[in-house]
Amino acid sequence: MITTRELKRAELNDIWTIDRSEVIEASFVMENGALVLKPEHIDVPGWSPAMVKATTPAFETGYDGGDWFCGLFDTDQLIGIAVLGNQLFGDNSDFLQLKFLHVGSRHRGQGLGKQLFDAAATEARKRGAGRLYISATPTENTVKFYLGLGCRVLIEPDPALFEEEPEDIHLDYEIGTR
Repeated sequence: MITTRELKRAELNDIWTIDRSEVIEASFVMENGALVLKPEHIDVPGWSPAMVKATTPAFETGYDGGDWFCGLFDTDQLIGIAVLGNQLFGDNSDFLQLKFLHVGSRHRGQGLGKQLFDAAATEARKRGAGRLYISATPTENTVKFYLGLGCRVLIEPDPALFEEEPEDIHLDYEIGTR
């Protein structure tokens, strides 16, 4: 049975047990304000040790600072995760950042990513946000997933977030649009 609940701090390392494997055949780039799909073959076997090493302390700091971690479980096995930041930002202080969203390889295509996304949007609304900011990995499936949920490409991304991830596709989601 698939269930959703907030993660406990002690469960943060379980994120790396989620099956990250996938084969990427194309990625998007921004050219003159438009998304352009480019062929690219990448076989991703799992989480890289460098990513685990760099991201784990950031997760711990975020958790301790009030970031929201929502896990998707198949019985007791963590199979998906959404991480929502806790600092409102933007010109109108109405954005919260969707920092991370991932569903394990075996469980994709079942609506579980949408379930996590909707849970994050609901939590963001509770925290006073009207919009989600997403720095999406530019892979075809990821960007199409977010666009299919009603996200829009930001022509003028947040400068600090763009500097952190210039290759990502920066998106905006207006909460309550679906």
